[in-house]
Amino acid sequence: MAADENTRTAGGVIARFALHNWAAIALVALAAVFIGQNRDRQMIHLLWITVESPMWLLLSAMLVVGVAVGLLLHRRRRN
Repeated sequence: MAADENTRTAGGVIARFALHNWAAIALVALAAVFIGQNRDRQMIHLLWITVESPMWLLLSAMLVVGVAVGLLLHRRRRN
C-alpha cells in the first residue's frame, strides 16, 4: 500500500511539473524561433535619430512600450 502511494506521488509530481512548465517551455521555444527568424538588421528613423538594430530587438522594444502604455492607461482608469 505504501509503495503504491509513493508511486502515485512521484508520478503526480512529475506530471504536475510537466504541466506547470509547458507554457514556459513553449514560450522559450517561440522566443528562440522569433529571434532566429528576425535577425536581419533594420533602420528606424524617428525625427532626427536613425537607429539600426536587429528586427527582433526593435519588435521586443515595441512590445515593452506597448505593455507600459497599457499598464499606465489601466491604472488611470481604475483611479
